[in-house]
Formats: sequence, structure tokens, C-alpha cells
Amino acid sequence: MELLDKNRFKEVFKEYYNPLCNFAIGITSDRKMAQDVVQDVFTKIWAKRNELSINSSPKSYLFQAVKHRAYEILRKRQNESKVDIGMVESSYNAQNEIEEQANKFMLKEHLYKSIRQLPPKCQEIFVMNKVNGLTYNEIADDLGLSVKTVENQIGKAYRKLRILMAGKMSEIN
Repeated sequence: MELLDKNRFKEVFKEYYNPLCNFAIGITSDRKMAQDVVQDVFTKIWAKRNELSINSSPKSYLFQAVKHRAYEILRKRQNESKVDIGMVESSYNAQNEIEEQANKFMLKEHLYKSIRQLPPKCQEIFVMNKVNGLTYNEIADDLGLSVKTVENQIGKAYRKLRILMAGKMSEIN
């Protein structure tokens, strides 16, 4: 990561905060703790920005730092709660390498942002179908629309999402 000025730090924070929190939740199983972990990492980076030398990508560095900080906090709490941190660590590490995990969380965040960019009615119908699992008929009944309108909106959502996600897929791979 090049030297961080205030604006670059804000950009990095905005881009990675949510995916890092979701990643940390996978380790800690606690949303508040995960947010604290990510904030700790960013606070330390800002405090040491002038002496920090990062040889890997910002994404890899941040996900690795969050992983280490999360395990550090869990270790400290291990004695209090009798959690076997070794078991948690090994099961989480066995899933994927850090870069693959980072890519997954970044892609998921980009998908959520892309869905939020859909027109309101299109977004609502898409979420009702793909997230909530409602059928086209159920959505049509709920919203007072024809089934054909629901089909058209789902098709429109897919077309827009393909466009919005195309650049991100090549960027991540």
C-alpha cells in the first residue's frame, strides 16, 4: 500500500470496511466484535501509516490483518469462555486461503452494491424472488402486478447486474 494520505485512507476504508466486517464475523461469530476488530486494524494502520511498508496488495494485507487481530482477541477471551481457539482457527483456515476468502467477500459486497443500483421496483422484485424465495406468482399477487411484469423485471435485473458485475469479475480474478 503506498503512503496513505487522508483521502486514500478514506477510499480504502470505504472499499474494504463491509467485506472485512463480514469476513471477521465468520471468525468471531459476533457482529460487534467483528466491527471492533476491523476498526482496530484501520486505527493501527492510520497510526503507523508513515512507517508501514506493505509488500502485498491492500486487500490481502487487510484481510490477513483482520484475521490475525480476530484470533488475537479470541485467544484473550479463551480463558474466560473456555473456547478452543485452535479448533476455530484450524477449521477456518482449512476452508480457503486468505486471498480466496478476500475475493469472495469483495465480490459479495460488489453484488450487494450492484443490487442497490437497480431501479427501486426492479430491486424490490429481484430481492423478493432471489433473496426471499417468493415465486413470480406470489410476487405478482403481493404487488398487484401481472406475472409477465414480474418476469420482465427479473430479466431487467439480470441484464443490469451482468453489466455492473462484468468489470468486477475480471478485477477480482
